[in-house]
Amino acid sequence: MGSPDKRTTSNPPARKTNVRFEVKNFGPIESGAIDLRPLTVFVGPSNTGKTYFAVLIYALHRILNGFPWLPWHYSLYRRRLLFKSEKPPKMDIPVQDKEFQSLLEKLDADGMELKLSDFPKSVRDVITMSLKHPELQNDIEEEIIRCFDIDSVSGLTRLSENPNKTNVSMAVSEEDQNLWQFHMNLSESGLSADGEVEDIVLSPKVWMDTKPIRTMFLRLRSMIDRGLDSTRSRPTDWPLFERFVEELLYIITGAGRVRRIRTHYLPAARSGIMQSHRVIASSLVARSTRAGLERFPELPTFSGVMADFMQRLILYRESKPANRSMNALADQLERETLDGKIRTKRPSPGGYPEFVYRPRNIKQDIRLAHASSMVSELAPVVLFLRGDIGRGDTLIIEEPEAHLHPAAQTQMAATLARMVRAGIRVVVTTHSDWLLKEIGNLMREGALGEQIGQPSKEEELPSSLHPSEVGIWLFRKDEHASGSTVEEIPFDRSEGIEPQDYEEVAEELYNRSADLQNKLEETAGGAGQ
Repeated sequence: MGSPDKRTTSNPPARKTNVRFEVKNFGPIESGAIDLRPLTVFVGPSNTGKTYFAVLIYALHRILNGFPWLPWHYSLYRRRLLFKSEKPPKMDIPVQDKEFQSLLEKLDADGMELKLSDFPKSVRDVITMSLKHPELQNDIEEEIIRCFDIDSVSGLTRLSENPNKTNVSMAVSEEDQNLWQFHMNLSESGLSADGEVEDIVLSPKVWMDTKPIRTMFLRLRSMIDRGLDSTRSRPTDWPLFERFVEELLYIITGAGRVRRIRTHYLPAARSGIMQSHRVIASSLVARSTRAGLERFPELPTFSGVMADFMQRLILYRESKPANRSMNALADQLERETLDGKIRTKRPSPGGYPEFVYRPRNIKQDIRLAHASSMVSELAPVVLFLRGDIGRGDTLIIEEPEAHLHPAAQTQMAATLARMVRAGIRVVVTTHSDWLLKEIGNLMREGALGEQIGQPSKEEELPSSLHPSEVGIWLFRKDEHASGSTVEEIPFDRSEGIEPQDYEEVAEELYNRSADLQNKLEETAGGAGQ
């Protein structure tokens, strides 16, 4: 990924957006909708679509630059979707002096609300057309094909006797206002997309505190005060008007941040990948030559999420300077669960990294292939936290409980909560009742802390969760539908989080145990007579 475009000297304030996804005829899912929360959990039987939904979120997050507050064209420029060039082109939007004068007056008015409709019409047109641009549709289609490792997007259409189009919709909002929507149809003919942007209410006072914006604003205000109009202005003056609106929107959307909002995916079967990634990488390099390709004409392919994960391992570098919050998370995970440290070694400066485990109070490293599967499963979590995960990013983890003892699963729940506290948006798929029970306890803890007006624990990174921060979504096979459906499991303070099928399994096990115990006692009694 390229380096961010350093256009401003200040970062804009963080904007918290809510995102809702709805799908129909999508893979094994007949219909379903989920809201992304700070912690979003997918539960349910296998082959019901949990991974499908997780990969969809990953693909759209990458292309739409993290579901920004306003999807204006610069978010697309930075990913080179609209223009295939190294540097974003000039905005080049024709403007009228009266439109700009009206905008400047509203910006100058203390406390006045500013809406998207207050911008010049030509600017609004660029923003609203961003979600409909054919290049954006093409890149979304390519990313979906890459991430799911399919030949065409029609491969995601749910198989049935009467196949229909696959529909995917997402809506982005912030507290009490809708921001924008995006809709896709996937069929044999490919992907078609559409979207709309609401008349968003902006807060000009916040953005005007940014130095480059304020400097340009003062220059433009001076020009207006001198009575400058389109007939008297010099040719060199008018680009400043365009530049001002361009910079203002650039900061409002969050594109002016020093770092880009990113998404990270930790796929299932991490243990095997961690133990063998250097061998896999060496094999891929050997096959990448012409001779290698001729020797292996039919190469198997990775899904995009797996390829991205492998690439992160091969090119792994710890963040410099280190993020203190993320480092603290990694340290706590190593201390409480791994009882040791994950270390990176390089046989040569340009060689593939080797990841090893050093148990506490031991001065010798252990290769991950010789460590427990729990260590191999949690090693990438530690590495990613020490890599380039940052506040505002989204981390998707498949089955974080894999190969973990029940006690370690409950500790993993606390780690997920600490990630939320550190500003990471977390999405997990799970089959673990232990994980869900501890998440329920952490939600009770958060509710208790709110009632008594203080945190229920004093920790470096508190692990409590407010119930509103968590969404538990049940994927299940519907007897009355040809595919699975998705519904939210409400949090109950007394019951916690308990999927119905988990209760049914527990009840069946208890009844079977009681029945066998009764038969054993009857048999023992009969034998004693």
